[in-house]
Amino acid sequence: MLIMAGRSKKALKGMKTQQSVIRIYKTAIYIRLSVEDMRKKTADSIGTQKAMLEDFVRTQPDLKLYNVYEDVNYTGTNYNRPGFMRMIEDIQSGLVDCVVVKDLSRFGRNFKETGNFLERVFPFLNVRFISVNDSYDSLTASLDESGLIVPLKNLMNEVYARDCSKKIKSGFQVKQQRGEFCGAFAPYGYIKAGQSLVVDEETAPIVKMIYKWRLEGIGFSKICQRLNEMKILPPSRYRFVKGITKAKKHEETMFWYPSAVKRILQNPAYIGTLAQARYKSNFLQGGGVIETKKEEWIVVENTHPAIIDKDTYEAVQKTSNCNSNKVVLKKKGTAIKRWTDINGTADDDGNIFRGLIICGDCGKHMHRSKRRTKYTYVCSIYLFSDKHACTMKPFKEAALRAAVFSALSAEIKLAVDMNKLISKLKKNKSYQKQKDTLEDKINELQKKLNDIQDLKKTFNDDCKAGLLSEEDCAILIEDFNEKSNRLQNELDNMSNDKQRENAVLIENKWLLEFMRFEKEEKLTAEMLRALVQRVIIYDNKRLEIIMLYRDAFEELQKYIKDMK
Repeated sequence: MLIMAGRSKKALKGMKTQQSVIRIYKTAIYIRLSVEDMRKKTADSIGTQKAMLEDFVRTQPDLKLYNVYEDVNYTGTNYNRPGFMRMIEDIQSGLVDCVVVKDLSRFGRNFKETGNFLERVFPFLNVRFISVNDSYDSLTASLDESGLIVPLKNLMNEVYARDCSKKIKSGFQVKQQRGEFCGAFAPYGYIKAGQSLVVDEETAPIVKMIYKWRLEGIGFSKICQRLNEMKILPPSRYRFVKGITKAKKHEETMFWYPSAVKRILQNPAYIGTLAQARYKSNFLQGGGVIETKKEEWIVVENTHPAIIDKDTYEAVQKTSNCNSNKVVLKKKGTAIKRWTDINGTADDDGNIFRGLIICGDCGKHMHRSKRRTKYTYVCSIYLFSDKHACTMKPFKEAALRAAVFSALSAEIKLAVDMNKLISKLKKNKSYQKQKDTLEDKINELQKKLNDIQDLKKTFNDDCKAGLLSEEDCAILIEDFNEKSNRLQNELDNMSNDKQRENAVLIENKWLLEFMRFEKEEKLTAEMLRALVQRVIIYDNKRLEIIMLYRDAFEELQKYIKDMK
């Protein structure tokens, strides 16, 4: 160290051989505003969050804003939010490698799911996570921060969500027992006036007409066809047109469906009776709907004007299948969805394609129609709504099963063959040599980085002891920092290559999912749910099968090509 102190300033400046290399992170700003936030009208608005986080990103030299993702009117316990899911897709596509939020509660209030993202998903994808108000940055977080503080805050957020859930439910129950209407939207035929229902003179005649047709023995599908031919707006579209809801999805609802007609025919609200708490939200498990037992319903009579007299209502309830609303719960992602077949049939009818078959023209789900002992899929718009709006496209289920199984079998065989090819390539001497070389370089870089850090500490001690001038110390420290940054970037790139190999070859979802069905001899519901995103039926019996994990498949193809 003393020898270094004798060098000239010119020689010391000459040690600066290159500019400092700083990794630039492609940054996503994520913003969320819940229903509760909007109800409280807090200052923590979308605009406020956005401005704050954009200012933060601008002050960080290693952050470059890629996009802003926002979710308005979404709870923190549900991760199936459109903005959030779009951000995750961009992360998986390599467009984003850093996420910035105002605080952990904006990211989510579910302890388990938030912890999974911060401790597993993001580190696996090499994504940096910054929570500004929590002063948390995964790039610099110590073991104490990542191992204790963040999980503790996640737990506190979930406790807050549970407390909110209990208070909201308790408040609703009191109101429902008083006969106050607590639904988001009034039943079709009524208008919500505060906590009461008043008759909507525009749609009440439609309700009466539906009950009249049903008493005449007209089926649900035929009722829908009549309503559609009369150009009467379906309930959700009517609410959108009237400004009752602003959800864009309702703007696209063009037709009446049997499910909407059945809801009207089953709802006792039309005789002036409120039957509430029939369903409950699975709030802490990401939303969705769970049907409650009849004895748990809160029923109050004579709460508002009736549209239908009781005799008519009771007569309609006695018609076939009118009260059949058997519910089956299925999981989709983290949310629980409620599925009711329009004819009251459940999943035990052997319909393994439920929810997967789409019409190639109108984009709606195809309907499974039974003819004698065989099933055929036909366009639901053509069948139930408007025969001029689409074509029938009948496709026999037996032929559909055979076609889909043939396509999946070919894909499964491809996965098995590619796995064999990977095993063969791994045994190749040049591949092993390349892998060993990469490992040696990583170890060498890590050693150099450790040596520089040790040397930097020694220089710091010399500077504190007065063995070097302040100017010389500044030059040397800057030089050490530049070398450390350069080595760290090289080390990060090589480590990323190593992790990419693990993700692509060992944990490849396409490979793992398709290979596990290698022994299957027939098409099963499990196989379909695991491997198929949707099946599109066009005219002339043409099928398009959209399979899952295509990105993982394409990445694997490219990696194998590079290995060769």
